[in-house]
Amino acid sequence: MREKLPILNRPLRVMHIISGDLWAGAESQAFTLLKHLHANTILHVILMNDGELCRRLQGLNIPVTLILESELSSVKILTHLITIIRTFKPDILHTHRQKENILGNLANVIASFPLKKRTPSVRTAHGAPEFQPTGKQKVQVWMDNFVGKYLQQAIISVSTDLSQKLELIFPSHKIRVIQNGVDSTSLKSEVTTTEFRSAAPDHVHIGIIGRIEPVKRVDLFIDMAAILVKSHGMTQLLHFHIIGEGSLRSEMEKKVGGLNLNDRIHFLGHREDVASCIDSLDVIVMCSDHEGTPMTALEAMALGTPLVAHKVGGLVEILQDYPKLLVANHSSAGYAAALQNLLSEKKLNVALNPIYEATTNAGRTLDLYKTLAA
Repeated sequence: MREKLPILNRPLRVMHIISGDLWAGAESQAFTLLKHLHANTILHVILMNDGELCRRLQGLNIPVTLILESELSSVKILTHLITIIRTFKPDILHTHRQKENILGNLANVIASFPLKKRTPSVRTAHGAPEFQPTGKQKVQVWMDNFVGKYLQQAIISVSTDLSQKLELIFPSHKIRVIQNGVDSTSLKSEVTTTEFRSAAPDHVHIGIIGRIEPVKRVDLFIDMAAILVKSHGMTQLLHFHIIGEGSLRSEMEKKVGGLNLNDRIHFLGHREDVASCIDSLDVIVMCSDHEGTPMTALEAMALGTPLVAHKVGGLVEILQDYPKLLVANHSSAGYAAALQNLLSEKKLNVALNPIYEATTNAGRTLDLYKTLAA
């Protein structure tokens, strides 16, 4: 039986529970955090889906256990989690998103019996809800809020704006603002020239990167592109790139066809070379209805690609040194005007604030773990 050493005189044993069904902002941030915690903690990651996050974690030799939600009921997932918690004996439990929050912390409570010493638990709130809950979803939201209020010791908010929303639900003393982080050095090493930049090196390339879902407002991006293409004041040849997949792709493709812009607006689908795409773009547009602290925005700043973004959420903090890039008029005309102004001036040099570096994020998270575990 493993003897427990004094908590701060050995590496902390940390268990993360993550869905892993997508490779989006939350998964990218979780991977970056785990990559930088790996050297200083003993990690065990539970994933409920096999996918890109699993592949990348295994590539770093971070222990991963798959508990597939597609094959198991919630009760069986709960049972597996109880067993793993009792076996691994974590010093910290860290959960992400609703289902993981609920099942992970119920398992943590049950696993603590008969000793009644529960592992300190923290969650990351990666962003505001993307939809209004209905029916059974309301029950899940209530359970998630209950867990955060009574079964977890800390809630990490990725932006000050989000923390203010969270304070309407959870005790303010539990909320810690720890901004997302990117590994700038690793990101820059991944960059190569993309095919769309090679094919038209002298043209202006404008892109949107993310899931093609309602909250991301790809429709605004397309309407903005139509305004700019038809604008007599735009002398440059513009190309618009939609990078990502989602449930609205077919609808958005029809919209582009209806505007006769198939030669200007290009759907590139899911890309593995996101860093290269960001570097090959002259401007990125982020016109989501709301955002937390999007990884794409941080990666753009780290690579020096200007970002025209909705003045909302963590984007306000990311672009606080570049106020002209923030758009308060959340409409296609508003984004078109901001882009016209940006492209009419000399190239804007942007840089990432050091508070968004991965080492800063991991260091502050580890400090929180140590405080909770002490």
